Amino acid sequence: MSAPYRSIGQVLDLLKSEFADISISKIRFLESQGLIDPERSQSGYRKFTDADIGRLRWILEQQRDHFLPLKVIKERIDHEELGEATGAMGSSEDGAGSGTHRTGRPNPLDSGAVSVSMTLDELASASGLSRSKVLDLQKFGLIEPLGDGALAHYGAEAVIVARVAAGFLAHGVEPRHLRAYKSAAEREAGLLEQRIMPVVMQRTAQSKRQSLDMLAELINLGSDLRLSLLRCALACHTRNH
Repeated sequence: MSAPYRSIGQVLDLLKSEFADISISKIRFLESQGLIDPERSQSGYRKFTDADIGRLRWILEQQRDHFLPLKVIKERIDHEELGEATGAMGSSEDGAGSGTHRTGRPNPLDSGAVSVSMTLDELASASGLSRSKVLDLQKFGLIEPLGDGALAHYGAEAVIVARVAAGFLAHGVEPRHLRAYKSAAEREAGLLEQRIMPVVMQRTAQSKRQSLDMLAELINLGSDLRLSLLRCALACHTRNH
């Protein structure tokens, strides 16, 4: 029995409640970029299977939840098996193409971001923040413009920070409150730099790879420790009564 097909309009109705910004033009754009490939009827209409919809849902989740650009999503699709039933990515033996560290964990040094250059207005639009809130992030040192004056623009990390800040703002956490995260990150970076510098100073290709592996491992350990300490600090609010 052949798989049921849905039209592009039906797919839009199916996913609209999960992804508010989805549109027919966006679905067509993702197809033009080679991320999805629905069949066509004899009259040229797109026909989406459940597998097509699962892949589309996964792509939209990567954009919304992980802020991944389409280039990285396309690379992951090209190098991984996409589970048709769940739309989840399979694991890779080689993390180079997917940003996965050799331990099997995501490489924390790879944000998945590609080179971008956005104006202030473009960054505000991409993050969902107002211009004034983006400028607040800049004021408190959370993002830094590249260039000066009319030539000022923002890179990929600024986009990630702005989108995360928008999530905080939705819960009433203002940009000024996020300075604590920047201060903590700078202190942690200083600690890690001290540890890897003896290896870095060897100035060989092997020492370069070793220092990056060490740095990735230390960052992952720091993330685990930080999360555990947060759970302990907030236990009074989370433990079962």
